[in-house]
Amino acid sequence: MKKLMIALLVVFALQACTKDLKLIKQQDTKWELSEWPGKTLPTAAKATLNITGGNKIGGKSFCNTYGGSAVINGNAIQFSKIFGTKMYCESVGDAENKYYADLEKVTAGKVSGNKLYLYQNETLLLVFSMAQ
Repeated sequence: MKKLMIALLVVFALQACTKDLKLIKQQDTKWELSEWPGKTLPTAAKATLNITGGNKIGGKSFCNTYGGSAVINGNAIQFSKIFGTKMYCESVGDAENKYYADLEKVTAGKVSGNKLYLYQNETLLLVFSMAQ
């Protein structure tokens, strides 16, 4: 019984540290990709995600710039109509295509501290740190 109480306390404490996506729906935010589970994060270029007006996205996809739409409802988030410039970038071209594909898979997210975690159902796809 004591272990169950400790486990419940830990779960409640962790939930207190996480927030839904109100922050990014109510104010413009800028994020930089800091972790990419299961994929290699290029060291020579950065990917960013800017969310403005609670429903527009844009940023840098390692080489090109991109934009699109976002729908945010609680912890549910979905990106659509993603478009980008078409410069050829041999060293990060594959990473850029995978980045766009992962953005299109996103179904949920959470903000915890200065990090934005984006998921496809229960699978963590992308982790962003708040840009300064």
